[in-house]
Amino acid sequence: MTKTQPFLPRRGDNLLIDSHQVHVLEAGKPDGANVVMLHGCGSLAEEVVMPFETTDFRIIAPDRPGYGYSSPLGAGERGPIGQSHWLERLLDHMGISNTLLVAHSIGSATALHLASRRPDLIRGMLLLSPCCRPVPFKPFLVLRAAVAPMLGAVVREQVIGRWPAFFLDKGLRSSSFPNTLPVHLERLPADHVVSPAAIQTMANELRAFNRDMQVLPDLPAQMELSVLFGTKDRVIQPQWHIGYLQLKHPTVAVELLDGVGHLPHHVATELARQMLDDLAHKTSGGPKDVRQLQVA
Repeated sequence: MTKTQPFLPRRGDNLLIDSHQVHVLEAGKPDGANVVMLHGCGSLAEEVVMPFETTDFRIIAPDRPGYGYSSPLGAGERGPIGQSHWLERLLDHMGISNTLLVAHSIGSATALHLASRRPDLIRGMLLLSPCCRPVPFKPFLVLRAAVAPMLGAVVREQVIGRWPAFFLDKGLRSSSFPNTLPVHLERLPADHVVSPAAIQTMANELRAFNRDMQVLPDLPAQMELSVLFGTKDRVIQPQWHIGYLQLKHPTVAVELLDGVGHLPHHVATELARQMLDDLAHKTSGGPKDVRQLQVA
């Protein structure tokens, strides 16, 4: 397997906000209602936008700090709390408020902290396989080796850096399991997704995750919150995180997809889009049931 692969990163706008570069992609209709999207760990705006390209919303998706073309945050700001302040500055810079917010996996942690602090900015959230509750220790052997003193630079540059397509494919197939990897995800630019800088960013945000999520306040009861999870997610445990969200928000609406892994927005695209449409039209909330659905 060679380092060369044919797909180039999708380019959007580079914004300069408080000396930080923020790369932002837009999709959908420019005059549609705003929807801000956050990707997960080790991904890009390009990935999370794919299932929503042709909606009637104006989709705004930044590369989170340290991923893609966005510059990293300083030490002490790299966890969900610091990233929520980063997102607040981005929304202010773009003149966006009262927006819908869609987030995948660990990107949900940033979304939740912003929603708890600034509910005036967010009118509703759709969380896709949200990683939000402090989690037990996991070894992450390859990632730990990639950021270890002295050894880390060698692993990032000479191992992962030489075979990014292999490591990206392995990560995507693990996330998609037990579902077949959607063909469109094979278009992601491996050199860009699995860059040495992105590997360092992954380690930094995972280190800060538990600390920041231990202090998440309760969410405003009036905020609409929808969650889409696959029952066969082996990246994170659905019930562990659903239970946490139900403690933080009294009326969270949960859809459980039977037989689906960590990428429900790619495997069940029509349902994810319908949930976003439904969220946009909700004006009030009440107690919601957890529904388990079958994927044809």
